[in-house]
Amino acid sequence: MIKLFTRLAALLKKNDRPARAAAVLQKNDRLVRIGTALALSLVIAAAVACGGLPLRLLVLLIACIGLMEFLAMHTGPARPGLKVAGIVICAALVLSGSIDPLVTLAAAALGAPAAGLAVLCGRIRGRDRLSATDYAPLFFGAVYIPLTLQLGLYLAPAEQFLVILCAAASDTGGYYAGTLLGRHKLCPAISPLKSWEGFGGGLVLCTAVCLLMGAAAGPLQWRFLHLPLWAWALMGTVLHLAAAAGDLFESALKRGLGRKDSGNLLPGHGGMLDRIDSFLFVLPTYTLIRIVTRLAQGS
Repeated sequence: MIKLFTRLAALLKKNDRPARAAAVLQKNDRLVRIGTALALSLVIAAAVACGGLPLRLLVLLIACIGLMEFLAMHTGPARPGLKVAGIVICAALVLSGSIDPLVTLAAAALGAPAAGLAVLCGRIRGRDRLSATDYAPLFFGAVYIPLTLQLGLYLAPAEQFLVILCAAASDTGGYYAGTLLGRHKLCPAISPLKSWEGFGGGLVLCTAVCLLMGAAAGPLQWRFLHLPLWAWALMGTVLHLAAAAGDLFESALKRGLGRKDSGNLLPGHGGMLDRIDSFLFVLPTYTLIRIVTRLAQGS
């Protein structure tokens, strides 16, 4: 009997090693995730504070990386024609925004034939055989990523920080609340790991960010929106809904394509698209709120 208990104790101790190893790896993964997020946040904060050309170049870099990841998910990595066309469209949309909004629309219109020429040249030379299904993601991706990102260049620096902080708060609150408290699945058909508890955590943190920004708008003389605090809280809720929708949309894309991440550029996060998926929905939502509010206030 004593020998039996001794063997059972040895087995339990041996089987405990994988669990302890998994716990250590999980902890390290979280540390890497936090470190990557902090480094990226510092770069973005510095670019927003500088404004002008540094910010525009950073937006261009993010747009190009995001679009390349989007195209790679749909058509595979070795597509030189699509890559050239994508970079042309990104540069046209992001860099032209500093001149006039009408020029941006013209650049978007000219981006289609420019991209078409790049793809056709690749096909004529026999290096890049593309079908219509390969070509279509380029234009959807151009609207989804660079055209959306360049909206942020028309906002004031305080607004840019607001949108970035709201998207980050929604992601961060959702991640940690879901990790610690997650029990009830939010949308298992699209993302099995997301929970209602995580959704609530993101809602609380995103609304708190909006309330803080609203409280600081007066003393700091930010003139972008004149709203009572209850309206700032409502805006936080709407922006969180947009962030959650962006996250689920990206998850649905990856699930449909059989991908876990959009890439492996950012340790602990995956690809660039995995980091900005919420932001791509929060930014146009905030822009629409801003337009409607100003029209309602007659300014």
